[in-house]
Amino acid sequence: MRIQSLEFTSYLFIGIFSKIFAETLTKVEYSLASSEQAAGHRLSWVIAAGIVGADIGTSVFYGTGILFPIVGYLAPVFVLTTCLMMWLFKATYQEGLAMSPYNGGAYSMILRSLGRRVAVFAGALTFVSYLATAAVSSLSGAKYLGSLSASSMSASNVVLLSFIPIVLFGLLNTKGIKEPAKLVTAIAGFHFFLLMIMVVWGFGFLIFNISEIDFSKLNNLNPMGGELSWPLILYGFSAAFLGITGFESAAQIVEELETPTLVTVSKLYKAVVILVSLTAPFISFLCLILLTQDQVVNNLETLLSLLASKLGGKFLLTVIVTDATLTLFAATNTAFVGFIGLATTMAKQGNLPSPLLFRVAHKYPNIQGYPMIALPFMVVAMMMSAFVAGEVEIVAKVYEIAFLGVMVSFCAGVVLMRNRSIRKGTPSEFLTKYVFEIQGRVIPVIPLVSGLILGLATLTVFSHAKPDVLLMLETLLGITLLGMAYYRWGVLETRLESRHDLRLGLGKFSKVMDLPSDLPTYVLCAGGTGARQLIAKTIKSVCRKKKNGPFELVVFHAEEGKDPEGFFFELLQRVISQQIAPSFTDKDLILTVKIMPGSLEEGLHTMKRTVNIASLIFGSGRNKEATQKVADQIRDELELDVLLV
Repeated sequence: MRIQSLEFTSYLFIGIFSKIFAETLTKVEYSLASSEQAAGHRLSWVIAAGIVGADIGTSVFYGTGILFPIVGYLAPVFVLTTCLMMWLFKATYQEGLAMSPYNGGAYSMILRSLGRRVAVFAGALTFVSYLATAAVSSLSGAKYLGSLSASSMSASNVVLLSFIPIVLFGLLNTKGIKEPAKLVTAIAGFHFFLLMIMVVWGFGFLIFNISEIDFSKLNNLNPMGGELSWPLILYGFSAAFLGITGFESAAQIVEELETPTLVTVSKLYKAVVILVSLTAPFISFLCLILLTQDQVVNNLETLLSLLASKLGGKFLLTVIVTDATLTLFAATNTAFVGFIGLATTMAKQGNLPSPLLFRVAHKYPNIQGYPMIALPFMVVAMMMSAFVAGEVEIVAKVYEIAFLGVMVSFCAGVVLMRNRSIRKGTPSEFLTKYVFEIQGRVIPVIPLVSGLILGLATLTVFSHAKPDVLLMLETLLGITLLGMAYYRWGVLETRLESRHDLRLGLGKFSKVMDLPSDLPTYVLCAGGTGARQLIAKTIKSVCRKKKNGPFELVVFHAEEGKDPEGFFFELLQRVISQQIAPSFTDKDLILTVKIMPGSLEEGLHTMKRTVNIASLIFGSGRNKEATQKVADQIRDELELDVLLV
């Protein structure tokens, strides 16, 4: 029996669907409004699921096309296996967020388990993944939109179209992540509802037209990849994980979720996993069973569009292409939300510049977001989109490797966190009960298995990556790490320049909480043994010169790489606090110790920028001529008054 009047059937199904969806959306909006009134600006599980689902839901547009050249007609099995694995990842992320309910995802987990250095690497990898997400999603959506045109769209027009979602969500996220999330949730809801309609419709088509289906094509399970082997199966299994990379995004905004937070996390992950499990494997199966082998091989990037055309003609094709465009554009917002959550966390902890946290909510209550994060990311994402317009496949691989690496980091962090003191009030029901011990260390089974599977997948995809993919990954990751390292270097240098290692007030300053910084300042260069006699001699000399007036003496030492253990630093502090200070309690002065890396000249140049030096003092030592020569050189170079004592 053959289905007739596909155009009429399309309009009928879509009309019924539209009515049901409109009623459902009205109820959802009412629920969201109620939850907003109850929880302020926090996100309900529905909105959070929309943010995550908009990213994961796009996998139906490309998943089967990626898997078919690798595993052929077994692609739906791999998609189904991935959906089952998502339950493991759900449990792992719930456990991690129970122990560390803070924004930042893998970065926060690694920070609390392995420390700042490794955490910064995880943060950089996450940044690369979100940048690639924004570029791939916006460009792919633009290409789908361009497919509605009779003529092919130029690359420049594709780039310009890709700027639309980037600019839109960049501006919307300056108001806060909740406003654009509502739009994204509506798009994601429409997307999954449409997919479920297509699944029912597709199986109905299959039943009524089963006699016309060529099942002989299944005799050769892998027509493009040759004989299936274990390495090929492993690669296919790893490639299928491209569809789960949105998991990390919820962990970036956990502090923005409605309380109780873990209940919200559980609901949003459960909703996403169920929706993907009910749609992705069946859509993959229908694409391969209803389309001919030639149609599949020649249209790997647009299989869902071809399926829609077969089921409902041009009308359903238009609906699917529109849905693909909107959903891919919505996935761009997931990149913004994830990056904003990560960047705010890193900025609060000093790994990114604090001006990123600038907000104007106190002046403009409707703008609750972080414009100094959203807008720069918007600009960088536009540059990335323009740069890789012709290399979307390469960026997609970068995106997959980076996100899998981030998820591996999260799983490792969960395992390590179980061996640290558990935060008071951690809900035990979200911690896995399946554990074993190795030399007194508790190993949770589910996070361990999740980490091993994801780690194996990451290594497999990495080993199959082309040189161009690895080059782009290394370049993006390297630039990001260098930028973060340069910022941290500047922070540390500023601290070395402006902060003192020890500052003691004597005489009338002994009981003053805030020591003055406007006293005449004398800098004593100390660099060897006999520091106590030199400091005491200097204080007496300056007291005579100042006629016992108040002053500050900075005992300065340049390490020059010769004191990595800090021996002289500790010596100076002990001498000042235990020997010098008790001997001059009747003098009104401030004693300061300042240690800096680098050479004497470099250190003095740095100090001169932050301290108004009255005189620079050197101990004459045993070789007065050599000391005088150095003093004259410093005097000429720094244009300072130099004294010998």
